[in-house]
Amino acid sequence: MKPVFLGLTHIGQVYSLLWSKKVSTCYVYDYDKNNLLRFKNKKFTQEEPGLKKIRYNKNRLKFLKNENDLKNFDTIFFTYDTPINKNGYPNIKFIEKRLLRLIKLNFKRKTKLIITSQVFPGFLDKLKKKYLKNNKNIDIIYMVDTLKMGSAIDRFLFPEQIILGTDLKNKEYLNELFKKFKCKKIFFGVKEAELIKISINLYLYFSVSYSNILDNLSRQIGLNFSKITESLRNDKRIGKYAYINPSVAISGGHLERDLYYLKLITKSKIIKKLTNNFQKFNDERKNILLEEIRKKNKKKNLKILILGSSYKENSFSNINSIFQEIIKFRNFKVKFYDSFFDINNLGIKNIENNLLKGLNENDFIILNYINRKDLVIIKNFFNNKVNNRFLLNISSKYEKFFKNRENIKNLFPIQKNI
Repeated sequence: MKPVFLGLTHIGQVYSLLWSKKVSTCYVYDYDKNNLLRFKNKKFTQEEPGLKKIRYNKNRLKFLKNENDLKNFDTIFFTYDTPINKNGYPNIKFIEKRLLRLIKLNFKRKTKLIITSQVFPGFLDKLKKKYLKNNKNIDIIYMVDTLKMGSAIDRFLFPEQIILGTDLKNKEYLNELFKKFKCKKIFFGVKEAELIKISINLYLYFSVSYSNILDNLSRQIGLNFSKITESLRNDKRIGKYAYINPSVAISGGHLERDLYYLKLITKSKIIKKLTNNFQKFNDERKNILLEEIRKKNKKKNLKILILGSSYKENSFSNINSIFQEIIKFRNFKVKFYDSFFDINNLGIKNIENNLLKGLNENDFIILNYINRKDLVIIKNFFNNKVNNRFLLNISSKYEKFFKNRENIKNLFPIQKNI
């Protein structure tokens, strides 16, 4: 059973590389020849930096030369990520067009098509009715992608469960295909599996929103929500892995995509209004950074240095960026420094490549994430009592490095400052 992975975006790169490492020989292809060439040259997605360190057997990862070769496989993983625009809205037409291109190859043999793309419940049923009415050679299976951006490697190699949407006739075949994965394989109908996928992300979306709503409330009454999150996690009904750390706002696009799907498919006006209100709250939440800047500095043409341009340090995405309100504010001159990602070719304007120069030349520093070496530079810089610079740390991860004082503030402090 040597599958081919079609689509070399985040999911396709993770699945194919790790399949060749853990399971067996596999093949890869992408309709975009540039994607194929970058992957062949080991220029992996910045959404998963750990892929560069993966040791895999090169002889077990093979490349197709043209798309007609796809017809020679009886197992095809369709692994295109659903593109997201800058506001987090998914481009589902992109997925439909590529699936249609694949289906039009006119398969002469029985082929299992395992789709991992992020779609809404009912999407694949519509696809089958529209394009596969008279085609008995393609069997559609939906695999629920539960990878977490930035830590997808471990989640692929050691999943808690594998969830598949399929007809029961495929159960034996799928158990054999995934036999190297020693976890539960759970089978649902295709539409049910699609629902599970968006349900997971919506749960996470509402969890993050819950913590940010309570953080807003805490600030209004002079309390610090971050300090009580550990006690909440100790409640078994919430749990130690809960997404309850407050943040500036939800960004990255991955959770927002499924909120859009909920709004798209629901017939309830109340739920539509609810999702709109969550989006509005999330957008307004980004103003917390503007408020902090205005509190500390009324200066016109304020120079701001943002350390960490993505939504998190172990995965790159600036979709629906938490910094978008700052960037469009005309009185601010904003620069970005990033010690994890090469941002020079990612469409980010005003990049600072020298950290110490950036610290010296800018008035307001926002610390989102930074590597250990650069963290020491920042710590030493501010320990020298640089009173004309201000550091706003928006990550609780670095709180132990910085104590609140006149020119330093931890936005989400967990521990009491002594």
